[in-house]
Amino acid sequence: MTLLTYKGKYVITSTTSSQTTSSSLQDDPQASQIFTLSATQVVLVIYAANNTHGQAMPATGMLNAISVDAADKANSWDGEGGANFCVRNCIFWIGTLAAGQHTVKGRFASNTSGSTCTINNRVLLIYIFDGDEFQYVDNATLQTTTSASFVDDSYASVTFTPTAACVLLALYNAANMNTTKEASDGKVTAINIAGSDYAQAEKSGGYKNFDSIFTVHALSRTAISTTVKGRFHVATSGTAVIDRRQLAVLLIDDTVPFDIVTSTTQVSNNTGNLIDDTQCTITRTPASASELLVIAMGTKRNGGSSSQYGHRYGIKVDANDRTNSCGAPGQGYGTAGHSAATAWAESVTAAEHIIKGRLSNNYSTQTAYVDARQVVALWFTGGVAPPTVTTDAATNLGLD
Repeated sequence: MTLLTYKGKYVITSTTSSQTTSSSLQDDPQASQIFTLSATQVVLVIYAANNTHGQAMPATGMLNAISVDAADKANSWDGEGGANFCVRNCIFWIGTLAAGQHTVKGRFASNTSGSTCTINNRVLLIYIFDGDEFQYVDNATLQTTTSASFVDDSYASVTFTPTAACVLLALYNAANMNTTKEASDGKVTAINIAGSDYAQAEKSGGYKNFDSIFTVHALSRTAISTTVKGRFHVATSGTAVIDRRQLAVLLIDDTVPFDIVTSTTQVSNNTGNLIDDTQCTITRTPASASELLVIAMGTKRNGGSSSQYGHRYGIKVDANDRTNSCGAPGQGYGTAGHSAATAWAESVTAAEHIIKGRLSNNYSTQTAYVDARQVVALWFTGGVAPPTVTTDAATNLGLD
């Protein structure tokens, strides 16, 4: 077994609208990549997609998935409670792909057949690694709890021993559909690493109980037996539900520098223009040209006053807003928890770089709040000149 190091990447972003009325998964025509591997590689895919407020979306929301060589992975549902409110999913898959040609696509479907759902904004990130140390779970077994304290997600747990000291990157997404009703205030999730809970995120149940929560954490870990688990509890009372979840643990070479922001100080914005999240600034000068990977999530806690239209959370690198995602607690649930997550990758030079979380509302002058954020930045040795990045479906930052 060998810890993971950077091999190459593809990044596709687009704000071109795609729509479907089908309740069966369809290709997102703005999120597709064909690539060829010269040898067997570990591949991580992150797909974050959302509509913007006012764009066609049923109250029940949409389903997203990642297609890897025509097989759908990581299904996740989200619904917000009001027609045309912001709906989003941030999903991921990691696995081993053989040498040869491969096709990866984002996929989407309406949660109400015949009703139009829209994607206005997405990022499809494909990260290719040398090495082979990772864990991945994608499980669709129903689990519920009425506990107001964290319990283990019994179907999201992995135990392993790294071959050496490493950077441990953990991703967790928990989703439910409307087969089992969840409390309107929804649930809270966390990632448990070696007995400690990290990365708490929240999401209300929404209309007919379609919802998902993505979160992320990273830390240094020695070569000892380690258990990583998803955890969840009901936000206030009633029942919290998970119908499907994904848990990924990447064991990255310890020479890779990383930064993490976990502040729980509240920030707000009452405009639709992205502003700096003053609680999230990462500054680093890498020793050499590097490959930067950033994964970000901003969450609003249940119980505090907020806009029912939710918030937008994004990633800025140096002077450039790179990507963002919109989330909402659902119509009539302004005090309920909600979150939004996204990811970005680019090549950077051996100079000072500044990464910031970014925040806006989704409608009018409503005040949007972010109570906590998890932002991870990893600086892989790349040795390549930074490409020109455009916001277009054809964006392809290439396999080095």
